[in-house]
Amino acid sequence: MLTPAQIRERGAKLHTALDAVIGQRSWSTPKRRAHQWRTLKKLVQHAFEHVPLYQRLFAKNGFKPEMLEDWDDLQKLPLLTKNDLREADEHSLNATASWSAPALWSFSQAEDLSKAPEGRRTPKRSRDDFRWLASSGSTGIPAKIARSETSLWHYMAWNTALFFDWCGGQPISNGLYLVDFAPDSIDFAAADLLRTTVPDSRLFSVHDPVSKLTEKVLSIAPEFISSYPSTLRAIALELGGRVIAKTKLIHLTSEMLDAHTRHLLGKVFPNAKLIETYTSTEGGLVAFQCTHDARWHIAETNVIAEIVDDEGKPTDGLGHLVITDLTNEATPIIRYRGLGDLARWETSPCPCGSTLRSIRQLEGRSAAMLRTRSGIWLSPFVITNAIEEVPGLAQYQVVQTQPGCIDVKIVATNTADLEPHLLRVLDHADMDVRVSLVPEIKPQGRGHKVPLVVSELSQAA
Repeated sequence: MLTPAQIRERGAKLHTALDAVIGQRSWSTPKRRAHQWRTLKKLVQHAFEHVPLYQRLFAKNGFKPEMLEDWDDLQKLPLLTKNDLREADEHSLNATASWSAPALWSFSQAEDLSKAPEGRRTPKRSRDDFRWLASSGSTGIPAKIARSETSLWHYMAWNTALFFDWCGGQPISNGLYLVDFAPDSIDFAAADLLRTTVPDSRLFSVHDPVSKLTEKVLSIAPEFISSYPSTLRAIALELGGRVIAKTKLIHLTSEMLDAHTRHLLGKVFPNAKLIETYTSTEGGLVAFQCTHDARWHIAETNVIAEIVDDEGKPTDGLGHLVITDLTNEATPIIRYRGLGDLARWETSPCPCGSTLRSIRQLEGRSAAMLRTRSGIWLSPFVITNAIEEVPGLAQYQVVQTQPGCIDVKIVATNTADLEPHLLRVLDHADMDVRVSLVPEIKPQGRGHKVPLVVSELSQAA
């Protein structure tokens, strides 16, 4: 439990961040664009003068800050990849890392936040007041960045404001939060800040056994749940057909919500509205689902978003999502392509009246794209949509290790109809299918995620 002094200090920081976010949400498009340009110029100058990673990257590409004169010059900035972050040491990522101790979390990911001694629940701080965080590594080796406390409070404030929107201005107090407690995850950092307004007894680790998390859902009967799709899917399966009627709102983040999981959650939580946010360690809050339409609004006061083709040129079609984080100077994220997600712009006006730019949908990760025997890239949804039509499916994962062949792992009572069904669907896709029945599918690596589609083929970062 936080002390009154801690609550007062944290409350003041959240109040300041909320004031800023509430003001930003009312900005006109010209004011928002002016903020983006002003912040971008400042961020680029800071990276050029102080951050070794960008000093090398800019020099390699012949870029200097004075080359940024208007928006057409954005393409002159080099793209940043996940490999750039992976290969950089802490000194290269942050101007103060050479003299300032990293602000790492101080207790094991296996411990519950609610059970950790008070002195071990608070992160160790650096002189520059930033925290070292790592991505989940779902696309490979985790990438490390430094994120400032100010940017984390801004992240928390945006999520708080969105929560009020989802609740129609009447916030739900009976909530349950399922969080990745890996000590260097952004979600754990956010969970620590969330303790300003949410009791520890409502925060649980997604690394806990599914049976324990299911028991909490049954005993608490929460009206609001914040979780990852894969975690809540596992709980829904564990419930074995039981219905949780009291849940009114479910917030899902960090992973793609596939159609099968959406259908399953709709059956187990029939009265719950499903809302998604698009977040990442590197970019914070990037986009959020509109409550009136099937599109995602870009959080344009937080990020500059671009969609580019394979050559890095802007495209109106399906392309790679590139972001610049405007909230964090600790490790600048400028024209970052490392999220690995594919998207396309939605250009029609939104019925909600928002003037924020929108994407119609996130169409998957480039790291999940499949390849036929003849070398053509194939959307993973061709496979997943076909699999989800088969009844009795509990869990599945598609793995590709060589072009023209996929292995489909299935957790189900019967797979007799699946292989011929997939072969019919893929008859013209130049693809062989191998189906195997397995007792369970576990996460790989350090994270909690179980990706639906995994491609081990070499792809652009």
